[in-house]
Parts: sequence; C-alpha cells; structure tokens
Amino acid sequence: MVRFFIFLIPWMLAGILLQAQESIQIDPAYVESKEITTAVVSSKVRSEAGSSIGKRGFCFSEKAAPTLADDHIEAGKGPGLFEGELTGLKKATIYYVRPYVMFDSSAVYGEKDVFTTNTFLNGTPIYLRFVEGGTFQMGCTVDQALAYGDEFPVHQVELGSFQISTYEVTCSQFCAFLNNKNIPGNGIMGEVMYLDMLDSDCPLRYSGAQFVPKPGKGDHPVTEITWFGAEAFCEWMGGRLPTEAEWEYAAKGGKKSQGYKYSGGKDIDQLGWYQDNSEDGFHEVGEKAPNELGLYDMSGNAWEWCYDVYAMDYYGKSPLKDPMGPESGEERVIRGGAWNMDSWNCRVSNRSSKPPQITYNYYGFRLVIP
Repeated sequence: MVRFFIFLIPWMLAGILLQAQESIQIDPAYVESKEITTAVVSSKVRSEAGSSIGKRGFCFSEKAAPTLADDHIEAGKGPGLFEGELTGLKKATIYYVRPYVMFDSSAVYGEKDVFTTNTFLNGTPIYLRFVEGGTFQMGCTVDQALAYGDEFPVHQVELGSFQISTYEVTCSQFCAFLNNKNIPGNGIMGEVMYLDMLDSDCPLRYSGAQFVPKPGKGDHPVTEITWFGAEAFCEWMGGRLPTEAEWEYAAKGGKKSQGYKYSGGKDIDQLGWYQDNSEDGFHEVGEKAPNELGLYDMSGNAWEWCYDVYAMDYYGKSPLKDPMGPESGEERVIRGGAWNMDSWNCRVSNRSSKPPQITYNYYGFRLVIP
C-alpha cells in the first residue's frame, strides 16, 4: 500500500487562510446607542458556503484599531446579525469599536466605528458627539457675492478630533453647574458676572438657595449668560468653549459635510428657529433636524459663544492648523444666529462678536472637550 503525504509550507497555509477569510463579509460596527458608561453596538457577518464561522463579538479601546488583546465581548457564534453591550466605559471619552469573528483559530476584523460616551453633572446628562479631525475650507463658500467681508478670505484649516455637545447647553444643565459651584444668587462669582439674574428675560430663578429653570424652560438653551459664565461651565466639565474654527467645522458637518449654507441643509425652516418661525422666542433644543454629524440648533435658536477673541481681518493671517483666534481684543466671537435673526445671519459661515461681559436672551453656547 502506497501512502502519500502532503506537506503545506507556511506561505501555502497563509494563502488558504486568506482565501477563506475573503469569503467572510463583516459589516462595519454600528453604535446603536450610548450612555455615560455603556454603549450598544451591532454588526452582521455573512459567509459563502463552506466557510466556518466560530465565535463573534466586538473589540473596543481608546486606541484606533482595537483587537482581541484589548477589551472585547462575545456575541454568539456563526453568521447573521449580532449585537452586544459594551460596559465599564469612562465618561466623555472617545472609543473605537470593531466587530470580529473567529475563523479556525484566527480573528477576522470588520471596519471600526468611533463614538464618544456622554457625561453628566449632578445627575444631569450632557450628550456628546465625536467630530473626527480633518481639513476644511473656512469662510463663505456659498453665495459669496452676498457675504460679509469678515468671512474672507476662504482658507484651508486643519483641525484635530474633538467632542462637542449634541445640543446647546440647557437651563437645567447650567443650573446644575451653578449649584455645584455655589454661585451666589445674583449670578456673580467674585467680581465676574456669569449670568444676568436681574434681567426679566433670564430663564433661571433663584429659589430655596438653589438655581432652577423657570417653569417650562429646563430643556431650552440657557441664555442671559456672559462669555465668562459659558467658559466657566465648560472648564468645570473638563473642556472649553469651541474655537471659531471648531464651531464652523462642526456646523458644516466635518468630514461628512455636504457644503450646505445652513447647518445640515438648504432649508432653514427644517433646521433651525429664526425670526420667521420662532414666534419671538427660543425653543427646546433638538426640535429641528440635525446636521450631518447629528448636531442640533447650530443654525438659529441661540447665538453661541466661541472661545476666540474676534478680529475682522483674522482670516487673512490665521494659522492653518488648530487656530485659536487673535491673542488680544475686546470682543469674543459668537456664531450661528438666533431666534430673532433673519435667515442670512444663521448661515454657517456668518461671524459676529460681542464684549464678553454682555448678556442677551438670545446668547447661549455649547461644550467642547478636545
């Protein structure tokens, strides 16, 4: 009896394994929902006849390409849809997640998703979105003939990744901050005014030694705040106000930008509250459609304080990477327009400014965590 032995050298084994892996199709990871310390993620695996799929699941990490050497969970076996819950996450942190399946003793990975966990303040949640860094054209790129002079020259800017609040900071969130910091009932900390409690338009009141939203105002953007109050809130949360470049990049949709005039589209009525639809007042955050990044109210509702000092001619001398505004000046940038502005003032490239101690019932802000 003659016996035949077949010897497979390593490169032949690798070729066989690669061919088998190519018959496996894994959908990119998709984050279904996220909270402060948990996230639900899903994917789907398909295989051609004869492919053998073992365990499957998700790897996650703060680094860009998580593997089984990092945190991971199992989510069943074989082909088909699968879902899992990531637990033990840190608040306000950027995570990368990607699906995996086991073929024989080797892991095959799908494409990653990236997300930001939310944060909270005294039990009040603050929802965050991840904005992947990149380059963009800053300034007016739509209807240039009608734009203001400070929107030029259009120039390329490169930004790193950051986290930004999904919504404008609300009255409930700002009250939680004021109470945590033991701000006096007049809204003045030391010699610095955080908000104008004496103005009848202020959406907060001081009752029982606590700041509380006026009835029905808890989910409205907080207004009547100074730049100092807005920046103090952001610093307390471990962040700061967005730079003007970060604000515009996020408003334009970041890497997902479709080049719209307003944040998320061409129809301001679908996207934001302004003078023609607001009925003379601001509204709850998130009632209009979001932009490409899932951010709400970046056109209209409330003007938003930015970190930068304002200079009309800054675009002509701005650094090309991570600009943070002029070193000195008397006013701070505000962006986005408001409920009492016409549609032209709600464009994503429109710029305005006010002294940092000024308050109005249409000035608000949002949080950035770099």
